[in-house]
Amino acid sequence: MKEKMYEVKIYYSGFCTYEVVAKDENGAVEKARKLPINEGEILSNLENWKEADEAFEIKGQIDVDRK
Repeated sequence: MKEKMYEVKIYYSGFCTYEVVAKDENGAVEKARKLPINEGEILSNLENWKEADEAFEIKGQIDVDRK
């Protein structure tokens, strides 16, 4: 059977922790969303989210015959 080309998206969940001053929890979340992502923290706590992964055949690609 010939193999086909696929575009695959692997999803991950992660988080960044922020300390903000706000009037309430909603305000705190809104402020934190505007702050830059702490790349070191988010990369250190990534977890695979297998239920969200997806693959789609790329149409118009030549089938790949691997031996």
